[in-house]
Amino acid sequence: MLAYIVQLAVQTLRQPREAAKTVFQFELDRWSLWLALTLISVVSVLFSEFTMLFVPPEMIAAGGPLPSSPVLLAVVIWGLLVISVFVTHYVGRAFDGQGALNDSLKTVIWMQIVLLVLQVVQIALFLISPVIAILFGWFGALYVLFVFLVFIQVLHGFKSLGGVVAGALVTFIGLMLGIALIIGVIAGVFGLELGANV
Repeated sequence: MLAYIVQLAVQTLRQPREAAKTVFQFELDRWSLWLALTLISVVSVLFSEFTMLFVPPEMIAAGGPLPSSPVLLAVVIWGLLVISVFVTHYVGRAFDGQGALNDSLKTVIWMQIVLLVLQVVQIALFLISPVIAILFGWFGALYVLFVFLVFIQVLHGFKSLGGVVAGALVTFIGLMLGIALIIGVIAGVFGLELGANV
């Protein structure tokens, strides 16, 4: 199973259009997909905390915008992923897309899994050079963003990436508002202290 995930992740990076068709063929009910989204939020936090063990103290940015508590960070990530699912679905529909909500869920979940696979590579690179590892993380995230756009194109049946980019801009604005709202609410309710993050 793990070998298949890694193989599909590699195909996602090399042939995103074909990989998207494969991912959309997975037969999973909506409840299972929401459960997977929740689990991937927790795993993402665990990976992030583990990665931080390899980051030199001088490379850790002070006063990051995300909560320092792993539990609250998991809640924030989960909230952002949920927003991503609905924005991907409904913004795509607003641009005459034909994608189903379940496939939007699959897209967001799979992008997180691909990021986790890349994070494993990043952790290995930290053992060689922290600078290279940080650069790999940034370039990897940017490339996954491109792959995400390709998935959206396949998901909604868009003929070109032009409409996808327009939708992505709306999505970005929505996510920024979502980040501000979620962190603001959590900070107000729990008296959250914002900590350092890379």
